[in-house]
Amino acid sequence: MALFFVFTFAFGFMAIRLFTLQILQSKAYAKLAANQRERVITFPARRGAIFDRNGTPLAISVDLPTIYTDPATVKDPIATAEALAPVLGADPAELAEKLGNTTGSRFEYLARQVDPKVARKVKKLDLPGVYFRTEPKRYYPGDRLASQLLGFTNVDGEGIAGVELQYDDILRGRPGEMTLEQDPSGRALPQAKFKEIAASRGHSLFLTIDKQLQYFTELTLAQAVDQFKAINGTAIVMRPSTGEILAMATAPDFDPNDPSASPDENLRNMAVTDMYEPGSVFKLVTAAGALESKVVTPHSIFQVPPTLAVADRVIHDAESHGTLDMSVRDIIIHSSNIGTVKIGMELGQDRLDSFMREFGFGAKTGLDFPGESPGIVIDKEDWSGSSIGTIPIGQGVAATPLQLAAAFSAVANDGTWVEPKLLHSTLDNEGEAHRSPAPAAHRVVSHKTARQMTEILEGVVEEGTGLEAAIPGYRVAGKTGTAQKVLPTGGYGGGYVASFAGFAPASRPAVVVIVKLDRPTPIWGGVTAAPTFKKITEFALRELGVPPTGNAQKAAEEIESSETTPVPAHGF
Repeated sequence: MALFFVFTFAFGFMAIRLFTLQILQSKAYAKLAANQRERVITFPARRGAIFDRNGTPLAISVDLPTIYTDPATVKDPIATAEALAPVLGADPAELAEKLGNTTGSRFEYLARQVDPKVARKVKKLDLPGVYFRTEPKRYYPGDRLASQLLGFTNVDGEGIAGVELQYDDILRGRPGEMTLEQDPSGRALPQAKFKEIAASRGHSLFLTIDKQLQYFTELTLAQAVDQFKAINGTAIVMRPSTGEILAMATAPDFDPNDPSASPDENLRNMAVTDMYEPGSVFKLVTAAGALESKVVTPHSIFQVPPTLAVADRVIHDAESHGTLDMSVRDIIIHSSNIGTVKIGMELGQDRLDSFMREFGFGAKTGLDFPGESPGIVIDKEDWSGSSIGTIPIGQGVAATPLQLAAAFSAVANDGTWVEPKLLHSTLDNEGEAHRSPAPAAHRVVSHKTARQMTEILEGVVEEGTGLEAAIPGYRVAGKTGTAQKVLPTGGYGGGYVASFAGFAPASRPAVVVIVKLDRPTPIWGGVTAAPTFKKITEFALRELGVPPTGNAQKAAEEIESSETTPVPAHGF
């Protein structure tokens, strides 16, 4: 009887234990067993490529060897680390820590996306527990071409900046994975079942950028920064009718294949992220608003004194003069600050504020580029007494080069503002292209006002402050700007920013171009930014096959003769 009770108790206990293990805790133990037996290997998705508008690759992915370890299969971590360190150029102690299974992980990277020559040397060592796989690495065949525009990725193929970040969801695709069963030594069981989910490649992008025009714009801008000893420079080339950005350059640039080798300030796309007080190029808004509101005509006469007091500010022109009678046309052509302020006073605070916002200032352009700045437009309720004396001439307002390019595009496009655009189309994995949506647009000024402003801006190039922007054989319209830089502590004194914005041919504009140089020598936009504009615009017109709008020989003779004529006041 005693033996019976002993066996009954023992078997009862085993039954309860089996019920607990197999019923109550079965899921937990099954998961634990699977974790010991199964291994999940991920396969990174190949990132979609980025092309220019003509199909030239700007960013692609190439397969490179990656070296990793399963620490459980490493026989001698220290000896393995010492053998690997000189080949990989790594610290032996760090390698030994990964190889020694100190974290309990069954997967550790030793070196990612290495040169194939390095991988071959490691394979010759035939080290237990050291394995290889291929991974796609982002590669930019143009090196520094469009670097701030394209941006770059991290080692995992995730977009970090620029277009790579902006369209990361489209480009990166979906990674794949394989689940294997393995023995205690980490070897795959040959007869075991496994699950595999294939990686899905990301979609490719076609940008609106033209590679040849982008290269020439970058080259010309870098030469201008060097020639005029500027801190940096920015240039944009746009189609005014569609908002397509054909080129967007910043100098100095960086190599997206090795972004860590350049200072952080070189990584920014300053055409979109950095704002500045535009100065006289902003007079386009004041004049266009006054013409559209019919408070002036191009021939309205204003008396322009040597100085003009507005609240606590005294407005000066770039060069001293006596009291002059100047038409609206002459005021803009010769960039008179005092005359422009008087036009702004006629327009009034409310209408000036409205036109600034209609021209796209104080808000992001809709490009959705990472880090885009909306600029600064002060609410009219917060204007000071002197604001009506500074804002009409581009002080007390901040804008990005892209906003200014879009504003000049509105005049070039018969008065209709068009949202800037970088994405031409996407290409799916079936090879089907999908055009990007049409950009948003709205009318800012009438066709008549746009035509009047174009004629005035032509005068800037033909007889005013923009003589250096003239292109033989083409009618060119544009505006110079020379703006004082704002100090971080407030006030002015941080040097000058020179700029020129315009379009050509003036009769049927094909391109709008803006050039901005930070602290050039000399400071004048008409002497530094204007000739840079000319070179870029002239190349763009040839690249796009735009025919001349006049007699080229006659135009060349006119420009040659103008070089011997005294240049009018540069203006701000």
